[in-house]
Amino acid sequence: MACLRGDERDGDVTRAVRAGDIHDALRIGLARLERAGGAPDPNRWAALGQLMGQALLAAGREEHAEELFQSQLRLYRRLPRDQARWFSSMDRGCLLLSLNRLGRAAECFNVVADSKDAPAILRVEALSGLGEAVQGIGERRRASRTLALAADLAVHVGPAWRQLIEVAGLELEMTSQLRRFEEPVMDMCRPAGSEMSARRLHTASAGLSATPLISRRLAFLAALADPAIESMAGVARMSDELNWWRDRRIGRVEQAARVEAALVLVNRGRAHAAIDVLGPLATDAARHRDHRHAMELAYCASSLHAMQGKHAEALRSFRQYAAQAMLRLRCELHRLPYSRFLERQERACEAGADFLRLPTRYRRAYQFMLDHLDESTLTIRRVAAHIEVTERALQMAFRTHLGLSPAELIRQLRMAGLRTELQQSPGRESIAAVAQRWGVAHRSTLARNYREHFDEAPTDTPPGRAWHEDAS
Repeated sequence: MACLRGDERDGDVTRAVRAGDIHDALRIGLARLERAGGAPDPNRWAALGQLMGQALLAAGREEHAEELFQSQLRLYRRLPRDQARWFSSMDRGCLLLSLNRLGRAAECFNVVADSKDAPAILRVEALSGLGEAVQGIGERRRASRTLALAADLAVHVGPAWRQLIEVAGLELEMTSQLRRFEEPVMDMCRPAGSEMSARRLHTASAGLSATPLISRRLAFLAALADPAIESMAGVARMSDELNWWRDRRIGRVEQAARVEAALVLVNRGRAHAAIDVLGPLATDAARHRDHRHAMELAYCASSLHAMQGKHAEALRSFRQYAAQAMLRLRCELHRLPYSRFLERQERACEAGADFLRLPTRYRRAYQFMLDHLDESTLTIRRVAAHIEVTERALQMAFRTHLGLSPAELIRQLRMAGLRTELQQSPGRESIAAVAQRWGVAHRSTLARNYREHFDEAPTDTPPGRAWHEDAS
């Protein structure tokens, strides 16, 4: 996605990245950044620096990427403060995602994704990164919903962005099937995917043939989803796709692909093929512990030992897998950030029954309320003007069909959102600041309405389970 934000003057770099020639792109782009110095147009160099940082991460060069992101901070000082914060948060999120620090990566991406003032293209990219981080932690439903929000935003940005988000959704769907370690053994023996999934991935791959970097990734996932992967031809086809990444020295992507292939082969009972795909990682237990795919490798090792009749080693590896899974829950899950953007969309979904009880015209009023709930300037007059009815007609429609006035509904939705945010992120800022973000500007109004809805003061709201775990 960083390629789409690139300047036309750096088209040679973006074309090389799309073609999968990462190292050629790095050679040209990094040299260009060094020559830029104090040149004008900081937006161009910021976009190029972000692209080069992500290319370094794809190549498995995290230390070089971190150095580049640090040097970019000097450039960001020449940009408006909010823009500098968004760019530095994106850089940090990409680095942490590569290092498998998923909770902290999600926090960084959410800084941009949850900002109404950030450009739509940057929010789409941030939501995509947030979805990947959340998926890695195992929150598949939230990851799917995050990408759905990105797709909604991408409609207003351009078809290329929408296409990339659809691809990210396909990838998430496939990798979700690969990583369902908690499923029963009988379910794990079923093919990871279906013929229909393979067809969809093949179609998407063909549609992006002009961008080999993405097209080959989809082709590889299609090979994993194809039931014919159990055959020699299927294994050979998968190996060809892996070799494409190896030949271009795109280490991070190749490594992730090898682990994914091993998971499929293990679940199909193809022990020897899985060992061949993993290479030295299949037998090097010392590298398993510190590897970014430590959990998946431990699971593979346990399954491979069991297939070879080494039950003691299988049990030992499974304990390592369980320990890694618990570590991820303790260290990453509680870091998932609260998202007002996501919360608003989820409340819109939950309000489906009320929404459908309203006549068609007044459904637009309900949606307008949800979209502008966090604005203190939201008034009944403004809602009525939006759908071109009188205030009295609006009041009558809501009372008749929902049993609530529009003002009562707005208060109810605001208080529910405010309470959720206080529970999920208490102590990080004042209650007044949180209330203002939900359109409640006066403390007396906040205290009265909050007590009316929940029979307690905002200060008495107990924090959620995640905060307790963090504090301990």
